[in-house]
Amino acid sequence: MKSSLGCKPEKHPNWYKDVPKMKCLILGSFPPHESKWHYPFYYPNSANHFWNILAKIAKKELAYTKNLTGKEKLKAVEERHEIMRILNAGVQNMGLKIKRKGTSARDTDIEIVEFQNILSIIEKHKELEKILLPGYSAKNSTARAFLEYLDSKGILHGVKVKDIKLNAEFSINVFNRKIKCVILNSTSRASSITKNELLKQFKKHVKLV
Repeated sequence: MKSSLGCKPEKHPNWYKDVPKMKCLILGSFPPHESKWHYPFYYPNSANHFWNILAKIAKKELAYTKNLTGKEKLKAVEERHEIMRILNAGVQNMGLKIKRKGTSARDTDIEIVEFQNILSIIEKHKELEKILLPGYSAKNSTARAFLEYLDSKGILHGVKVKDIKLNAEFSINVFNRKIKCVILNSTSRASSITKNELLKQFKKHVKLV
């Protein structure tokens, strides 16, 4: 059967920005189609709850969200990177290259064909304690993509399909370190979970020092 996904792979923009002390790494799947971006950075559509949640935890207000000029888009990236630094939280997506159905942003409509180098982030940051995986139900959700990535690298995790559920926790041993991984709800507005519930979930794991 012919796939309904696009034939030409779509490559992730070079958005990665490091933080000096990364206690927590938050992973996503892949950005929405470029037509839905409000600024050129992770979770680029301001309708997604992700940055609002992190901003609340960091006790910051987002000044740049949508209808932005060119300079304002760059400022939007800067203010989100500042929030990452305040929270000692890194952000990256699982997919480096994907195939997409039309312009859909749903995980069910993308197929990851090449992963980002997540291990390089883990190796660099010896202080990293936890990896958060928002989204778990779709085939190419963050949690499922991360497990597939671990399998491709021969990293044991002991997670079975029945174990992929909200608040599930497991640990991986890499570079002679034990890192906790936690599955959370997706921050997409397509999810039925409320913003307040998402905030509670993230507050358990992302801390304002």
